[in-house]
Amino acid sequence: MVQYRTAERILARDKRVFVGVDVHKESWHVSALIEGEVVFRGGIPADYGGLRDLVSRFRDCEVRVAYEAGPCGFSLHDRLEGDGVRCLVTPPSLVPMESGNRVKTDRRDSLKLARLLEAGMLKEVFVLSEAERSHRDLVRTRRQLVQHRGDVIRQVKAKLLFHSLRPNHRGGASWSRRYAALVRAVPYPTEVLHRAIDALLGVCEYLTEQIRAVSREILSLARTDRYRARVELLRTIPGIGVLTAMEILTELGDLSRFGSNEELASFLGLTPSEYSSGESIRQGRITHCGNTRLRSSLVECSWVLVRRDPAMRRKFDRIKRVRGPKRAIVAVARTLSACIRHVLLTGERYIVGHEAAKDAANQ
Repeated sequence: MVQYRTAERILARDKRVFVGVDVHKESWHVSALIEGEVVFRGGIPADYGGLRDLVSRFRDCEVRVAYEAGPCGFSLHDRLEGDGVRCLVTPPSLVPMESGNRVKTDRRDSLKLARLLEAGMLKEVFVLSEAERSHRDLVRTRRQLVQHRGDVIRQVKAKLLFHSLRPNHRGGASWSRRYAALVRAVPYPTEVLHRAIDALLGVCEYLTEQIRAVSREILSLARTDRYRARVELLRTIPGIGVLTAMEILTELGDLSRFGSNEELASFLGLTPSEYSSGESIRQGRITHCGNTRLRSSLVECSWVLVRRDPAMRRKFDRIKRVRGPKRAIVAVARTLSACIRHVLLTGERYIVGHEAAKDAANQ
């Protein structure tokens, strides 16, 4: 693996340099192009110092760097931008692919990134600030804890079903503190099985406490000057509470980066897929590309919205008669995303049943 020192020879002066970095946990592979010609290819340790030393060998050059978004995050982007080097983080799913090329290596990937960067063919991920990323991770952690608790609850119910055990509960199998107490009180055939299920119940209780603690942190964050006004605006929309509002704000970041409602819907994966050729036009299900967490939250909120907003209910019923309830609620979620954009950009409160407001959001 190549190591770099600032004392090494200068690679170029007064040029435009395009650098592709294939980022991994232990090592990075770097390729640099000037006017289509490869001036450097090599591997370095996964440490910013090596890349900084390489960039310093391009004296008085305009250096641009690109790497794919992934598990290594955005610290490389932050450090490059902090040193005055333009860095583009590109989504891997939107990097152009050669259908006939079946050879994939780190060396080729870094060179491909450099070439696509030089050709202006790379899409760019919107990078939140370090503080915004930490706020988003806090909100995402709560959703992860809820999902973990749901997994444990399903495991408990699966064990009860497997052993033909039924808690003495009249109100169905919805989980609650009372239902958990009844699960503990079930007459188990063996003490070993009792201990197994009691261990899962302990995990569930621990996760519940963690969810409460993280929720308190999010509620406290929602009361800060950064979020308070926007949270209050979003809460005027039926179905959106403080926690959902914080999820919307931390996942979307600066809404002005979406030039239209279509761009926001595309980011959320709420646009229909399309397969068209010649005179044939065929639209399919939504793309499901983009932010899965936020898309799921908006669909959940939409079920509340259609119950509380007559205008949205009419929209839902009209589409439901033709396309069914699932497509109808997705259409409402798409309209809801447009309303969220309208509310946050204009500062206007949401008015229940106001058709004009829905029309303005859909434009």
